[in-house]
Amino acid sequence: MAIVPTLWLDPASLELRLNSLVAEEFRRPVLERLVAQRAPTAPEAFPERILVFVEELAKILEPSSAWLDAHLWVAATREIVPADAPSPSHHRVELHWPAEVSVDDLARWLNTSASDPSYAKNLTRLLHEFGQTDWAAIERLFSDAWRRNTMGPDAAPETVAKAAFRATFARITLTFTAKVCAAFKAFDADRNRKMIALDAGQIHHSMLSGMRDLPKTREVVKARVVSGWAEIMTPVKQVGLRLDTHEIPTRLIDAVREWRSWHGLRHWAALQYLFTSSGRTGRIRWMLQHHLDALGYSDRARRDPEVRDRVAAEVEALTRIEIAIYNKDGSVRVRGPILAITQRGESLRGTQWALEGLELMIHPVLYEGVRAESGELGSLWAPAPAELARIDHVRHPHALALGLILPIRWRWDALDGQAYLDLTGKHLLEAAGIRYSAHDAKRAWTALQRDLDELQRIGGIGGIEWISAPLTLGGVCRLHPPQWFRDRILHSVQPAESQLAFRVLTGSDLETWRKSRGFTQEDLADRLGLSLRTVQRAEQRADFALPWRLQKALLVLR
Repeated sequence: MAIVPTLWLDPASLELRLNSLVAEEFRRPVLERLVAQRAPTAPEAFPERILVFVEELAKILEPSSAWLDAHLWVAATREIVPADAPSPSHHRVELHWPAEVSVDDLARWLNTSASDPSYAKNLTRLLHEFGQTDWAAIERLFSDAWRRNTMGPDAAPETVAKAAFRATFARITLTFTAKVCAAFKAFDADRNRKMIALDAGQIHHSMLSGMRDLPKTREVVKARVVSGWAEIMTPVKQVGLRLDTHEIPTRLIDAVREWRSWHGLRHWAALQYLFTSSGRTGRIRWMLQHHLDALGYSDRARRDPEVRDRVAAEVEALTRIEIAIYNKDGSVRVRGPILAITQRGESLRGTQWALEGLELMIHPVLYEGVRAESGELGSLWAPAPAELARIDHVRHPHALALGLILPIRWRWDALDGQAYLDLTGKHLLEAAGIRYSAHDAKRAWTALQRDLDELQRIGGIGGIEWISAPLTLGGVCRLHPPQWFRDRILHSVQPAESQLAFRVLTGSDLETWRKSRGFTQEDLADRLGLSLRTVQRAEQRADFALPWRLQKALLVLR
């Protein structure tokens, strides 16, 4: 019968094994991924007979001269046959070779990423000698040594037993190293994954909660209007949203109604992603095409004039909304637009002007956790998956709410030294924005489970476990952040963010960028594969957005 060979290592021993393979700043995230790995459903067969041979052949080696070299190999082999049950503090490492790491992959990783080059060199030599040796071949060596032992001392059983233990040691060492390699590659992929950096302050959390709780219909909702400003969200913990009603066009009234729906949270996620991918400065050169990309719209939808106009109006509606922060006595402490426009770009479509680009600045109280006023990166932010903006807000609306709110709550708990969030069923439904009715409780819990699964699918949540009374209002659900969140927040791993180059938004931007590269208009036209007249016309329209054909050519060139 085949079993999965397993190492049980105490934290100090495991840390020691990782020292020569992984740099200190990455060691903890790699360790967590390493111990989380489990054997596949059909792992490589490990013949149990090997365990029978170990002690008997060790007795043969002990009195011989071969023991001097072999005793370490014997000790390593005995590690996969623990005599006593390990303590709860021990880590379990199953010794199956990970399918995603080939022998060549491991050799390359040792040569490029291992923290100790000398140790990596020794492992590379071991890999060249034993990289293709499987457990079946090792079993044959043990069987041969045992057979020779029954033939008498002249059959040299010590030599073959020594070879068997050396091959076992090599297999254990290389398999462990391959698992470390797989864990490191997974960590590196997560370090490079795109994310949304959310401000984790109380004001942003309250605003998101208010957006989540707005009535999700397109019906007219009466609101108190004072001096041309309509309050569209009742102040929550001294935070409120107000809409500028001065000369507001009909298309923006429709856009606000749409923004009040779950699509509004999706737009907010897309904007937060654009702020993040633009360097986390709190300012962006917003372009409609970039926003549609962040939302994950298809090429066909992105070319549809109705879709473009609707999305542009919905984003513009956000610039008409103020955030108001109240003191406890009801007086206003801070007031200002959620998004302030500092530049605007439009294009002529037929006889109508259509919004194509804006230069936006987010209100500081909604971003100071991400970027402090001093210009340094903030200390109170939380990462969310970039895929959040692409969630289908019709099928999975509550995944959007949870995807924006849970990272903030995890961040708060991390400040208190807790690596998970416990919520009662009632509070979890409230966080998701799901209305509960005792007459149809199944509907609420089904919606919650469906959207938790969707959030887990995109990497927005790690483990989900009910630690008491599952799917009840009084039960407690423990929500674990995803591993890549733990890397950034608990282990202070800096994500591999790239600072994007200057974005060319308008004709004036195009001229500035062209001259900074030393191109003439003719040079640029040739490089873009466009006519000279196209470049000239774009630069003459200094304050207008570039046509999409020119934007696309620039993206390819840059």
